[in-house]
Amino acid sequence: MHRFFVLTGITALFSAALFAQYEDVPSFEDTMMVYEDLFGIKEPLVLTLKFNIKKFKRTKNDEKYHQAELTCHVDSAFEVKHTVRVRARGRYRRDNCSMPPFWLNIRYAGIEAEDLADVIKMKVVTRCRGATAYKDYVLREYLVYQIYNLLSPYSFNTRLVKLKYIDTGKKNKVTEDWGFIIEPESMMAERNNCMPIKSDKLSIRTVNVEWIDKVAYFHYMIGQCDYSVTGRHNLKILTPKEYGPTGYIPVPYDFDYTGLVDANYAIPDDNLGISSVKERYYLGACRSKEIHQQTIQWLASYREEITELILNFEYLDEVERLEMVNYLDSYFNEAEGKRFVERSITPTCR
Repeated sequence: MHRFFVLTGITALFSAALFAQYEDVPSFEDTMMVYEDLFGIKEPLVLTLKFNIKKFKRTKNDEKYHQAELTCHVDSAFEVKHTVRVRARGRYRRDNCSMPPFWLNIRYAGIEAEDLADVIKMKVVTRCRGATAYKDYVLREYLVYQIYNLLSPYSFNTRLVKLKYIDTGKKNKVTEDWGFIIEPESMMAERNNCMPIKSDKLSIRTVNVEWIDKVAYFHYMIGQCDYSVTGRHNLKILTPKEYGPTGYIPVPYDFDYTGLVDANYAIPDDNLGISSVKERYYLGACRSKEIHQQTIQWLASYREEITELILNFEYLDEVERLEMVNYLDSYFNEAEGKRFVERSITPTCR
């Protein structure tokens, strides 16, 4: 294994020297910068993943890793390769997706980046099925993560990926698709000088009041009813290492079941009494009308910025972007009503 790392490094250095005579060709150190600022760069990461996808799909419920070759394309003239492992994740998605999302295990990949030194694996979100709509679901969900990045530092960073698959189980058949990687929980927590809390026995009463209210209104805005503090369902929980907000801090994730993504497989819980995830249902705590208004105004202050983020996202079709903006506008317009809290929040708050 160590010999492989050495050979990989020598190959990359030799390639850098070979292309150094050409202007604008990155050096080996330049390629490492790709990983040093993995989630800070907004341009899509261009990757090729070569492995036996046919076998991966056939054994996606086995909880086993598959060895793969990962190529990071710095530009058209320069690339670096790593040996990684992939494993399907998500109980529902393994059962229902032809190509489930997966864990990308980089523990022995030889990626020399300080930020990734302690990272073992990262989540990769991919198209669940081959239909075009599923590509849009991936891009829409990526945008939801980006929206929450605007609202809170206690949020998961993501990086859009232009991903090429080479299936060694089908004579190196090549397909291309969009996906995105999600910042590991440990990185997100460390970035905020916090530690993750693993307890599933917390309740809405034990977390930070301000942040759980903001999370609840964000979820109401995007049409998310599939979350809970207890059990940490689609919420991670942080606690500050030193001085910080009082109470545990909730961090939302996993947004493909939201009305804003509007996936055809997303179905609301029968107990909610709604027929579509596009119908909004408030799951936050009951507060005074003054406290609710403060949170409503906080979210409204980001309206223009959120709209610009979506409309300027060039990788999603304009029709899809306008649908997302219109859905969010329906919330903002509703929230401006004088009886919004009484009609839409109070009846279902807890």
